[in-house]
Amino acid sequence: MAEDSGGDKSLPASAQKKSKARNEGNVARSQDLSAGAVLALALLALVLFGRTSMESMVDAGRFFLGNVGDMKLDDTSPQTLAIQVCSWTAQGCWKIILVLLVGGVAMNILQVGVMFTGTPLQPKLERLNPLTGMGRFFSMRSGMELVKSVAKLLVVMAVVYFALRTRVRELPYLMELTPWALVVEVSQLVVALWWRIALMMLMIGIVDYGYQWWQHEQDLRMTHREAREEAKELEGDPHIKRRIRQLQRQAATQRMMKDVPLADVIITNPTHYAVALRYDQKAMLVPRVTAKGARLIAQRIRDIAVEHDVPIIQKPELARAIFRTVEVGHPIPENLFVAVAEVLSYVYRIDRREQKRRERDMPMRKTG
Repeated sequence: MAEDSGGDKSLPASAQKKSKARNEGNVARSQDLSAGAVLALALLALVLFGRTSMESMVDAGRFFLGNVGDMKLDDTSPQTLAIQVCSWTAQGCWKIILVLLVGGVAMNILQVGVMFTGTPLQPKLERLNPLTGMGRFFSMRSGMELVKSVAKLLVVMAVVYFALRTRVRELPYLMELTPWALVVEVSQLVVALWWRIALMMLMIGIVDYGYQWWQHEQDLRMTHREAREEAKELEGDPHIKRRIRQLQRQAATQRMMKDVPLADVIITNPTHYAVALRYDQKAMLVPRVTAKGARLIAQRIRDIAVEHDVPIIQKPELARAIFRTVEVGHPIPENLFVAVAEVLSYVYRIDRREQKRRERDMPMRKTG
């Protein structure tokens, strides 16, 4: 833990950590940008559909006020009246509400993409800890949020001041206007304030989104220890992998040693390298390497060869060449044909093993 607390989140977040954070709902998102977009869309919706919505609301007011004398108060009248009010309100405002709904969803998709997760809704007991809550309240991030809130308030106040300072003297004259003219003037004044505030909120939101993205990247940065732990999770424990490779090499060596007694010849260096060759005229076009090894494995190959009377020939250069260029189970390359053929020709004359003699004599008998 000392390494993690040493500070030093010097590594950028891995793709795995970013994906895990996203699945948990931990993404970079600016509430200010969403608020600015909703304000701008609300203004656009009012400009496009405000007149028809207002006319619908006025018609609803005329209907209810004009028929108030005919309404009977009984057990069902409040319910009926509420349904009528909701119906008139929906007819007048559904377009504006739809624009705000689609705009809010689209702005969130633009910021974080399509994402469905219920992790943020799960209760966390540590949030009930008052000490943890106080720590969050007095944290650097809370201080930044306070500064941002104060800055937004000051900006909005400045926008309102500069928008109204030239029209303050006109406000008393609004009382002399007719109701409809008053609505028009007030609407123009609200629109003048609204678009300025929406524009400033969008600008603040863009800056805030950049800051949120940077803060999110900083929060996800990793220490060297975290990177190692993640690598273990993704690729497995290096110690286990090393043990698996060791067992695989042991198994391969054991299989290789079983083929040594079947070899035609063992070519040595004489002590550092040992290569076992086998040539079955019925199944092979050219000789193949059935086993090879260096140092201790080479010694083991020689010991098995002695136990089973396999001829051992000392050819240092040929042994090194085969060991370095040919893998176990692969045929001898063309450039070594002559040297290997000379060794096998000599071995066939001195090898007295009955099994090998029958293998070599079988093709001749078939030919005869």
